[in-house]
Amino acid sequence: MRIIETQQRSEEWIEARRGIITGTKAKTVAPPKRGNVTPQGIYELLAEQVAIAKDGEPERDRGLRLEEEAIKLTADKYKLNITTEAGMWLSDDGKLGVSPDGAEAVKKPTYAVEAKCLDSKNHLQGILNDEANKKLPGYNPLGSLKIATSDFSAQIIQYFVVNPDLKIVYFTLYDDRIALDNIVHYVIEVKRDDITEYIEGQEAYERDALNRVAEMIKTLKEIK
Repeated sequence: MRIIETQQRSEEWIEARRGIITGTKAKTVAPPKRGNVTPQGIYELLAEQVAIAKDGEPERDRGLRLEEEAIKLTADKYKLNITTEAGMWLSDDGKLGVSPDGAEAVKKPTYAVEAKCLDSKNHLQGILNDEANKKLPGYNPLGSLKIATSDFSAQIIQYFVVNPDLKIVYFTLYDDRIALDNIVHYVIEVKRDDITEYIEGQEAYERDALNRVAEMIKTLKEIK
C-alpha cells in the first residue's frame, strides 16, 4: 500500500481520485444482481481515464454551446448542406411536431441532424452501445439510443413521423473533452427503411393519445 500526503477535497485529492476505484465508487461498479447490464460506475471510471475533467460549466449550458459545432462536424463528414435554423416541423394536420437541431436546407428535407453533447461517461456509453449493437444480427440503430437513464429513440422516430420525406437522421454524439481523437465525434445513422414499423407504431399511439384527450375534453364540457 502507498499513502499520498494530501488533504481531503483539495485539488490534489480530487485529481488523485480520478480513474481509480475508491470507497465511494466501489458500489457503483459492482455487478448487477440481475441481468448483464454494465454498471454506470464503470462508464464513469472510463470517462475519468480518457476524458479531461469537468470545468464546472453546467452540462445543459455546455451541450447547447457545443451543438452547432457538433452539427458542423457531421455536415463536413457526410458533405451535407445543413441549416441550423430548421424551425419547427409540424404534421399536415398540425397535431404532431418535432424541432430539428439541423436539417437539409431545402423546403422538403430528406435528412436531419440531432446533436447530443453529453456528459463524458454518457458519450462513451452511447458509442460502446452502438459498437456492440453493430455486432448483433439485424442491426437496429434504435437499440443504440438508450444511454444511461435516457432513451432517445422516440425523439428520433418523431422526425420520421412528422416528415414523410425524411430518409435519414444523423444522431450525433460530440464531446470535446475526450482525449481519444477518433471518438470525440461519433454518428449513429438512423434510416427510415430500418425502422418503418416503429414509425408506424409511434404515430398510431400518438394519434390514439390525441383522440383520448379529445374525448376527455368532450366529457368535461358535458359536465353540468
